Amino acid sequence: MAETLHYDVAIIGAGPAGLAAAEDIVAAGKTVVLIEKYLWGGTCPNYGCDPKKILLAAVEAKEHVEFLSGDGVDGQVAINWESLMGRKMRFTEAIPEKTVHSLDANGIAHVYGAAHFINSDTVVVHGDEDVEVQATDWILTVGQRPAELDIPGAELTIDSETFLSLPAMPEDVVIIGGGYIAVEFASIAAAAGAQVHLVVRGSELLTGFDEAFVDTLLDQLDDRGIRVYFNTEVTEVAKTDDGLNATLSFGSTLPTKLVLRAVGRVGNNDTLALENAGVEDDIHGINVDEFLRTSNPHIYAAGDVANTSRPRITTVGYYEARYAASVILGHDEPITYPAVPVVVYGTPKLAAVGVPTQYAEADGYSVRDIDMTNWFTYYRTGEPAARAKVVLDANKKLVGATVLSAHADELINYFTEAINNKDGYQAIRDRLYAYPTPASDLEYFF
Repeated sequence: MAETLHYDVAIIGAGPAGLAAAEDIVAAGKTVVLIEKYLWGGTCPNYGCDPKKILLAAVEAKEHVEFLSGDGVDGQVAINWESLMGRKMRFTEAIPEKTVHSLDANGIAHVYGAAHFINSDTVVVHGDEDVEVQATDWILTVGQRPAELDIPGAELTIDSETFLSLPAMPEDVVIIGGGYIAVEFASIAAAAGAQVHLVVRGSELLTGFDEAFVDTLLDQLDDRGIRVYFNTEVTEVAKTDDGLNATLSFGSTLPTKLVLRAVGRVGNNDTLALENAGVEDDIHGINVDEFLRTSNPHIYAAGDVANTSRPRITTVGYYEARYAASVILGHDEPITYPAVPVVVYGTPKLAAVGVPTQYAEADGYSVRDIDMTNWFTYYRTGEPAARAKVVLDANKKLVGATVLSAHADELINYFTEAINNKDGYQAIRDRLYAYPTPASDLEYFF
């Protein structure tokens, strides 16, 4: 019979969300255990946002040189993929060991293996030896995984994790999808020298973002040699003597060396046997209330696997998991969220926060659409496209923004702070920022 371990709180999923919750719980004097079946540290540092941004750093360096080509900078810069991948691997390979070391240093117990519930408060963890874990309260932070394709030859495609560990960049790449990951990886592959074909099932790229900004981004992707096929599906992938063929729904075939599927993500809730614990879920994830409680009042869900209306990004998962921990520790107020910025790390970057610009005027807000390309902050770096829209309420307070530029990830954070502080023109003007920077431009958006 499996050994049974007892804890005040057990957390399944040792990514940023689970780790944050565990730290808060152990700091409050409760016993806690983290259960992980794959890589300690989770998606973001191992095969998600962090390694992606290491690769993107080389793309940004190359782009900044190209922006000033003929305007003060001579010569060409090329990405050495093998060397860049070595840099990425040195970072990611250390993550699991560093994570376990941190758990040990903070007195957080940990069990490795795949877990599933056998009743309302107990799971079996299948590792080298089966172990039962029983806890009073649970937090589920098991995240999501890449969705599969249901087409002939789907097994010949790769997912985002494999892309982030490619030993070499092929000369020709087909990417299936029209969301964040598809655009980001298309940008990276193109900068690394690949001919990229982006196959989008619908008529739009990056649905949910301001269409005018997406159109500008699309022009920029085209300038970088990325070919986009709208209202198109890959219906089959087949091996050839030279690589692969991707058959398109209108009948053409793309010879290629690699096919990446970036067709969304699905929750890992289907691996937990939640029915044994009385926890309700569906295709959108684990159902939770305003306290992030599931239908079992002692089990909470946070992050990508929780069925909430918030963006499924690392920062939200971290925030929700810490909130769930606070409820277990006695907090009795429903969760409230600050403004949540989202960023597509393409070339250029596209970011948004707060009231969506595309719906703002219909909802009674005013919108300012500003071409920043000739502002000194962007002129000096030679950016070919820099644009922002800001949403102001009746009191001229900032409530939303969308930004397209190489510095969009930085500027959107300033807008997020202004929204959370309910700042208007005078509050921004009264602050002193280093000049010239995106921050020092803030007063000109009002």
